[in-house]
Amino acid sequence: MTQDGRAVMVLDKPLVCQVCGNDRFLQREIKMQTTGLTFFDLDFLNESADGVVCDRCGYVHMFAARVHEWQ
Repeated sequence: MTQDGRAVMVLDKPLVCQVCGNDRFLQREIKMQTTGLTFFDLDFLNESADGVVCDRCGYVHMFAARVHEWQ
């Protein structure tokens, strides 16, 4: 991946990729699917998580709560 990533702080600590150790990430919204809403074709009602994607290896770190801050 060759896009310009940003640093992310999680609970006042710098986030480092769990796979490659990189410290630059891209932001992506991720829909959290639930069986019940999907069964009734109501996926649009599912909540979203913030996907923090490593700009080196592409590993996705997901945060459902807002404990992270983009730098």
